[in-house]
Amino acid sequence: MSSFFKFRVLLLLLIYSLSVFSQVVNQINFRSPIGIPIALSGNFGELRSNHFHTGLDIKTNGSINYRIYAIDSGYVSRINISHWGYGKAIYVSHPNGFTSVYAHLDHFPEKIERVIRKKQYEITNETFTYYLDSSLLEVKRGEVIAYSGNTGSSSGPHLHFEIRDTKTEHPINPQLFNFDIPDNKPPILNQIKIYPFKGCKINNKCSETYFSLKKWKQSYHLIKDSIISISGSFGLGIMASDYYNNSSNRCGVYSIKMLVDNQMKYELKFDELDFETNRQINIHKDYKTYKTQRKKIHKLFIHPKNELAIYKRIWGDGLCHFKDTLLHKISIEVSDINQNISFLNFYVKNNQDSLCDIVDESIFKEKLYSLDSNLFLMMDSNSMYDSKKTNLVPLNSGYILKNEDPIKNKFILALKLSKKDQLFSDKIFLAYITKNGNISNKNGELNEDWISSKINKFGTYKLILDSIAPKISKVGNNAVKFPNQSLEFKVTDFQSGVEDYNVFIDEKWVLSNYSHKSYKLSVPLDQYANVNFGNHLCRLEVIDERKNKSSYEFEFKYMVK
Repeated sequence: MSSFFKFRVLLLLLIYSLSVFSQVVNQINFRSPIGIPIALSGNFGELRSNHFHTGLDIKTNGSINYRIYAIDSGYVSRINISHWGYGKAIYVSHPNGFTSVYAHLDHFPEKIERVIRKKQYEITNETFTYYLDSSLLEVKRGEVIAYSGNTGSSSGPHLHFEIRDTKTEHPINPQLFNFDIPDNKPPILNQIKIYPFKGCKINNKCSETYFSLKKWKQSYHLIKDSIISISGSFGLGIMASDYYNNSSNRCGVYSIKMLVDNQMKYELKFDELDFETNRQINIHKDYKTYKTQRKKIHKLFIHPKNELAIYKRIWGDGLCHFKDTLLHKISIEVSDINQNISFLNFYVKNNQDSLCDIVDESIFKEKLYSLDSNLFLMMDSNSMYDSKKTNLVPLNSGYILKNEDPIKNKFILALKLSKKDQLFSDKIFLAYITKNGNISNKNGELNEDWISSKINKFGTYKLILDSIAPKISKVGNNAVKFPNQSLEFKVTDFQSGVEDYNVFIDEKWVLSNYSHKSYKLSVPLDQYANVNFGNHLCRLEVIDERKNKSSYEFEFKYMVK
């Protein structure tokens, strides 16, 4: 079989599979998950800090407690209660092979809340992940299954909504299912960026180069350069965004195509994502530019270690290299899911100049990479996409690890304890220090006089001693409480962080809810707490990650209004 015939067969199979998928999706008629018009603050495939966004962020007018509806009949297959990530989330599996996901929720209707509370009291813990049998919690299309909130890692009230393939758990673009989200605005193109490879020169410069764009009529053009002079191999990147009719939030684009001399060279489409490879966004986007300038640039070429399935790889890797001196046309088409398209056309020409000098920054060949007698990194060839030099800046009890390249897989960082620190080794943890000085606990495993942890970013790391127990203080009046009120506390620990908390009323465990964002811990005195009227003794215990413990005890009266 000739290579050309194989190519045609593969192409036909791909087109057939995509058309079948589109037909299946288009035949499904889900209802909206919310009772107000859908306005988005984020969409599927949008570039985020360390992942592609896997759903739709639906606005709730800056408040909580909007009714959330099952988009179709099915059963609750999973409930997740967490302080991080999705916060309070519910998963509904449907007979058509898809699962809908609703996240950052505030609370649930009685039918579901009863199941959650029963589980929490069984395991004596607020947080859990619970997989349910198909017969336990059936729901009907349009049934209220939750109320919107701001839990987990949400930065403001909204509903995070996903549709997943039930078998693979892969998130599918919800907008393929024809939800009513008005949009007749084509994407906005801001800049292109050209990346030099193998000594490439761009307009006689040996560096990455930006080109600003302007819109004229229905297409975009370069503002200054009518023809770009290039020698050697190069790749392109584009900064683009999209807006919906009823929202001012900047969202991501759906599809990008690049053609060279009217021949397809690169194609990207956000129909489906995979959580296993989602972090590889860092090799898809311009990681360095995002990290330093917060610019979101799609690279229109594919790194050899990039395993994302969002590309049509039959067109190649997207890299360009012209050996002649002819004028070559490059066309870029950027589309949203409603087929509003923006076009960019420009020309490049090989000037056959001498190439730039290539600097080899490759580093480790072995797994153990020592930078200092008090630090080592355990890395292998799969830890980074490219093996570039990591610079080291010593600090008091720590280091700044400087490397502008993205990390593919976690690797081990180990710091050596000083003789003084060894006396308190069980109270010391490895911390990542954010740019604004906040502490992010990376825990740390003690092995003789070293503390090590798996990390997934470069930056500032320190060993921090935490011998201070969490602080507990009451909020408001806890002396007298009435039905369906809560006992309120503020619990803080700004070093290793709150790890566990338990509340006992008359030595019986009762559910308490903690928010790491507000530092508020509340004990709902509702039907599930099963507290009788009268005088009671309440005891609160809080433990941080380094096992420092605080207790707070008081009496209160529970009575009818």
